[in-house]
Amino acid sequence: MDTKPARPLIPAALLALCLAVAAVGVAWPAWDMFTAKRRPMLQGVDDSFYYFWLPSVVIDRDLDFTNQLERCETVTAAARDQAFAQPRTPTGLLPNKYPPGWALGSLPFFLAAHVGAPADATGFEPRYLVAVWLGQLLYAAAGLWCAVRIAARFFPPRTAAIAVLGVWLASPLVYYQSARLSMSHSQVFALAAAATWLALRIADGDDRRRTWGLLGLCGALLVVTRNVALVYLAWPAWIVVRRLRSVRTAAWFVPGAAGPAAVQLAAWKRLYGSWLVYSYGEERFDFARWHTAEVLFSPRHGWFYWHPLLLVALAAFAVWAVRRPVGRAGLVSLAAIVALNSVWPAWWLGSSFGNRGFEAATLFAMIGGAVLWQSTDAHPRRRVALAALASAAIAWNLMLLALFLTRRISRDEAVTHAGMLQAFGSWIAGGR
Repeated sequence: MDTKPARPLIPAALLALCLAVAAVGVAWPAWDMFTAKRRPMLQGVDDSFYYFWLPSVVIDRDLDFTNQLERCETVTAAARDQAFAQPRTPTGLLPNKYPPGWALGSLPFFLAAHVGAPADATGFEPRYLVAVWLGQLLYAAAGLWCAVRIAARFFPPRTAAIAVLGVWLASPLVYYQSARLSMSHSQVFALAAAATWLALRIADGDDRRRTWGLLGLCGALLVVTRNVALVYLAWPAWIVVRRLRSVRTAAWFVPGAAGPAAVQLAAWKRLYGSWLVYSYGEERFDFARWHTAEVLFSPRHGWFYWHPLLLVALAAFAVWAVRRPVGRAGLVSLAAIVALNSVWPAWWLGSSFGNRGFEAATLFAMIGGAVLWQSTDAHPRRRVALAALASAAIAWNLMLLALFLTRRISRDEAVTHAGMLQAFGSWIAGGR
C-alpha cells in the first residue's frame, strides 16, 4: 500500500509568494489614503477617466464629468487643465475616450460601498475606492483560476498551476493585478481567460444556454473594457466554431452579450450624440510606421526587455501551438496584438510597467511555461535548471516592481538593464 502523501496542487512557497506580492501591491497605493496625506489610491489620467463613469452615473445620474474632474485629487493640475482644454462633444459634454467596461465590471462593488453613504459623498472617498479595489482583486484571482483551468485542459493540474503562477510573477500582470487595478488590464486578462475557459467547456460538451450566455457576457464586456482586446476573442471563437453542436443553443450568446454592448452604445449616444463613435480622436493606428522591435525589445517598456522569461515561454507556446489546430488561433491572437501595439503612435503606452498592452497575451506565455515544465518531467537536472531560471526571472521582476513602485526608475522613459541595476544598487546602499 502506497502511503506517500499526495503533493499539493500548488507548492506552498509559490502560493505564499503570490499572496504576499498581491497584498503588498494593493496596500501600497492604499497606505497614503489613511495617513495625513489623504492621497487617494486612484491616481493618473487613464485611471481617473475609467473611474469617472461610476460616480457620474450612480451619484450624479448624468454623464457630465466636469464636476468629477474639478474636485478629484487623482490627477495633476496640469493634466486637469489639459483635460478641460479639450473640445466639448457634440452634446456639449466633456469627452471621455475610455470605454465604460471597467466601470461596468466595478459597478457592483461601487454600489455596495454606496449603501449608507452620506448625502454629500463624491465617490472618491476611501470606502468606494477600497470596495472597487477588492472587487477588481476578486476578478484578478478569478482570471488566474481560469488560466489554471485552461492550462490544465492540456497539462497535469500541478504543472498548470505552477506555470500560471510562475509566469504571473515574472510578467507585467503582477503590477496591474495588485497596485494598479484601476486600469483596464487586469479585467481584460480575467475576461479573456474566462471567455477561453468557457469556450473550452463548450468544446468539451457543456452546451447549456447558461454557458453560452456567460460566454457572450464575458466576450462583450471584454471588448467594451478595452476595444483592442477584441483580438483575444479569436482563440475562443475558433474553439467553439469547430465544435458547434446547436445553433439554437449558441444563439444564447447574443442576449449574454447584449447588456455590455447596450451600455457602450448608450454611453456613446449620450456623450457624443452618435451610436457608433471612435472616441480616441486623432490617436489612430498608423500602419505605415511599425515599431515591432521597439515594442518587444526596447528599454522603453519592451515586453521582453523588461520580462525576459516571457520570450522563452512564448517560444515554447509557439512550438506547441503550431502543431495543434486549437493552438493556431492563439497564435493569430498573439500576432494580432503584437501588430496593433506596434502601429500605435505612442507604442510605449506612456507610464507602464513593462508593456501593459500585452495583458491577455500573458495567457499564452503561461501555457508555454507549462510546456517547458512538463518537458522536464523525466529530467531532474533540467527541472532544477528551469526552476533556477524561473526563480531568477521572478526575482528580477519583483526587483523591478519595487523600483517602479518607489519611483526609483522612470515610469515613462527608457530604462536600460544597467540603469535598473544601478538604481537597485543605490537603493540597497542607502542612497537614491
